[in-house]
Amino acid sequence: MRRPTLIRLAVFAATTMAAWGVLTYGMEQENAQDLKVDEIAQRDYEVVDGGPVLHAENFAAAQRAARESVEPVTVPRPEVEDEVINNIEGFFANVTAAVNRELESVGPDGSNTTTTPETTTTAPQEDTTTTTTEAEETETTETTETTVPTTTVPPGEVQVRGFLFIDADGDGTFDPELPEDAAPGEVADVPLPSAAVALDSQARSTRTETQSDGTFTGNVTEGEVTVAVDETDPDFPDFAVSTGELNQTIECSAGVTCEVEAVGFDPEIMSVDGVVSLIGPDTLIDDGHIATLAAVAREDVVRTASGQTSRMTSVIIPAAIQNAQSLFGQRIYESEVEGAISLEQARIRAADQPPLVFYPDTGERDEAAGRAAGAVVANFLLANWTFDDEATAALAQERADDVNEEDYQVEFDEGELIASERERLSQLQIDAINATGGVRDRAQQEGGLLAVLSILSGVLAFYLNRFRPEFWARPRMVALLGILIVLAAGAVRGTVLLADTSSWYVMPAVAFGLMTTVLFDSRIGVLMALSVAILTAVGTRDPGITVYALLATMAPIGFVSSVSSRRAFRNAAVFSALAAATIAAATSWFFHTGPQDDILLTVGVSVGWAFGVSLAAALVGLALLQFFESAFDITTTLALLDLTDRNHAALQLLQEKAFGTFNHSLMVGTLADAAARAVGADPLLARASAYYHDIGKTENPSMFIENQFGIANPHDELDPVESAEIIRRHVTDGVRLAKKFAIPSQVAEAIVSHHGDGIMRFFYEEARTTEPDVDTTLFRHVGHKPRTMETAIVMLADSLEASCRAVFQQEEPTPDAIEKVMNRVIDEKVNDGQLAESPITLAQLTQMKKAFLSSLTGHYHHRIAYPNFPGS
Repeated sequence: MRRPTLIRLAVFAATTMAAWGVLTYGMEQENAQDLKVDEIAQRDYEVVDGGPVLHAENFAAAQRAARESVEPVTVPRPEVEDEVINNIEGFFANVTAAVNRELESVGPDGSNTTTTPETTTTAPQEDTTTTTTEAEETETTETTETTVPTTTVPPGEVQVRGFLFIDADGDGTFDPELPEDAAPGEVADVPLPSAAVALDSQARSTRTETQSDGTFTGNVTEGEVTVAVDETDPDFPDFAVSTGELNQTIECSAGVTCEVEAVGFDPEIMSVDGVVSLIGPDTLIDDGHIATLAAVAREDVVRTASGQTSRMTSVIIPAAIQNAQSLFGQRIYESEVEGAISLEQARIRAADQPPLVFYPDTGERDEAAGRAAGAVVANFLLANWTFDDEATAALAQERADDVNEEDYQVEFDEGELIASERERLSQLQIDAINATGGVRDRAQQEGGLLAVLSILSGVLAFYLNRFRPEFWARPRMVALLGILIVLAAGAVRGTVLLADTSSWYVMPAVAFGLMTTVLFDSRIGVLMALSVAILTAVGTRDPGITVYALLATMAPIGFVSSVSSRRAFRNAAVFSALAAATIAAATSWFFHTGPQDDILLTVGVSVGWAFGVSLAAALVGLALLQFFESAFDITTTLALLDLTDRNHAALQLLQEKAFGTFNHSLMVGTLADAAARAVGADPLLARASAYYHDIGKTENPSMFIENQFGIANPHDELDPVESAEIIRRHVTDGVRLAKKFAIPSQVAEAIVSHHGDGIMRFFYEEARTTEPDVDTTLFRHVGHKPRTMETAIVMLADSLEASCRAVFQQEEPTPDAIEKVMNRVIDEKVNDGQLAESPITLAQLTQMKKAFLSSLTGHYHHRIAYPNFPGS
């Protein structure tokens, strides 16, 4: 058996079981004895059929004791340990990112890092020309306070010397020592080593790099010399220039050493207070610890830029992680557990016994950083063991299941007295009365109901398979019918529960007839009416409400089967409610009035309930239609009305971006509507399909002739293959936009099939002029041939409108000329086999031609030439 068939059968099986469950919910047990513990027996109860009876109270007590004997099950949580390590690393990463001004926001736990890389601030500077004098050289040397070694310069050459440094405080001067009153976290300036520098003169170019002290030298010929710092090196720090310029031009004379102005690079790092202000409010970690880590991170920026190792990465973070992992070496629970520590105790230990932070390069121990690392570990530490409630419950249930029922059964013999009149009943006596005293359960009743519902589902499946294959072939539609059946069963059960306090006529049968007819068609609507009647019969066993349910479900079918506007839908809801009220008057009069009843009162109450509930149910059903349309991809009349509304977002987009295509689509919609009416197809579906068939042209509107207002045709500059690819793309773009705007697949089908798989003749013939054997597949539209009446109509209307618009820009649009163009276009589609997969007959094609000709003749009608009118 094929998989789709199995799916459909599974749907009907699920429908049967769901409807059975709904109808049996709360069903009273037939002939049940409503006995309660400690209630006084009204008669003697004797055993009818002897046998064992479970002493439920003792058995339950034994099971309860077995459950309580189970110790709680505990399990490790390795994923929590990973989470803690990630959060610790994330917090340190946040501190570093904040120092680098890359931190945008911090999560509630202080561990989530969101960075937005800043734009590089070391943009190339404009070239400036300076002539270096001895005074300037002296001033530069004093500013940098560095000594560049002097080497022997060959004749005709000059030596160029310079100095690069990291200007940590951004003041433009090289300060290798911090002042005594420096604020916490301040960093001294350091030379910038290993930076590439290019020296260019008229006759010689030299590349050099800065030494460990930040200086560089190089020999070039005399004259104008360009000095450029190479910032394209991946290892070059992404800092701003605080002093000097990246590109300098100087005049150098032979025998004179040229000094280049020192260049300083400002890291633009955030202050310690700034980091605390950014991170502190979102974490429980003390601001002092954050400040300590921020100071280290600031130093690391300068250290790593000068070629040294990051202390945060190489020392502090590993120390914190090692500290956390050592704590995880024992069991940590949320609360105190014998043989383990609680989470609170573990956090205190992490803070009181911080990790050792030792810097190998200096041999110094940083106690403040160690305490800060311990505080971070304490903040993010979580319990790595927990109680497994499910496993404990499963073990407890297993122990309870091990309790043997037979050990708690009491044997009752036939004829034995269970309880005497006026005796207070125990639970054991009640169980014995129910088990051996002839009280029937409802198994037989529920079994019969399940049999009836199974037959109902089988009949529905057989009908759809034999007579409505278009619905049977769509599992979604089968599932939707099953859902409506279950909802109807729920309505029947709700009616039973409410009938005592209201009326039988609270049955919302109208809604099911309305929704089924709109979502499917009138024939399935009649089938739903029969189904609702059967459900009502088995659920209520009342013939009157059964007849009402059948007729009230059928009432809306005639009102909504051919509506074409939302007003008509609202009117259908009102008319259906009035019809339901009339039906209720007749059924309540015949079935629900007795000799002593006031006929007018009984009928009036029934009519009131039927009208009010039916009207409300019909409106609710109309509201539910939109949900069912979207969930099951169904194109209803309501959906088509929304799609053909000119205010639809997709049509607004088409009008704004591709006005020529928009007008073309409207005209195609008019032609498709006329042709659909002529052959009995769905005119609303044909019009909606026509409106959206070219929606993909909004992605590149100027590449289509109808949108080229006052501009040259871009295709004149393109290869025919490239042009064909651009034109072909509007189909795939259209499919994507259809999904974006939630256009139903039945309408979107026209996007895929309005060109079929035909050849773009213009570009194909143009390509053949240069390559006679060009591959035709390069010029075929993507998609497939039309497979429905409506999509075939859209294809013909689209081609016909475009051809007429092209031809009658030059010729007179007489009826004969229009007919010739129409016959040529339609014959081309037929001869090319584009209609081979559609259900259109030759007779219908003839009727379409008449409709097309009538619409086009009206569109190209003649106008009166007014005397003296401009342009006449």
